[in-house]
Amino acid sequence: MTQAHHDALFTQIGEVRLRRLLWHFYARVMTDPLLSPIFHATLGPYPHAGWPVHIARLEGFWRAVTHGPSAYRGQPGPAHQGLGLDRAHFDRWLHLWETTVTDDLPAPEAQALMALAQRMRPTIERFAQTPPGKDPTC
Repeated sequence: MTQAHHDALFTQIGEVRLRRLLWHFYARVMTDPLLSPIFHATLGPYPHAGWPVHIARLEGFWRAVTHGPSAYRGQPGPAHQGLGLDRAHFDRWLHLWETTVTDDLPAPEAQALMALAQRMRPTIERFAQTPPGKDPTC
């Protein structure tokens, strides 16, 4: 992906489509037998409880990685540390993400978001498999 295309990604997707994409994606996650128990335990019943705040935080994250306006300053790796997720969880997450971006966006934007998710997976997966208090970089 060229830098010019990457810089324009948020503009191409837009605020409304990004927010709708995230809600669609997590609606799918919450019907998935492998992933939904993890999110339900952390955030409560979908789409209420902690979900609006979580989606807003994720929207900030995706705005930042697509070079849109964002105040996001979180750290996605440490946020997942110690969750005990394994490869199957991340395989499923990527499958649902690919299905959602493909359904909700034109092909170039869907492919770009899929590529971003695939690139961030190893770091988030490493943190998720590292017990709390341990250094995931070792």
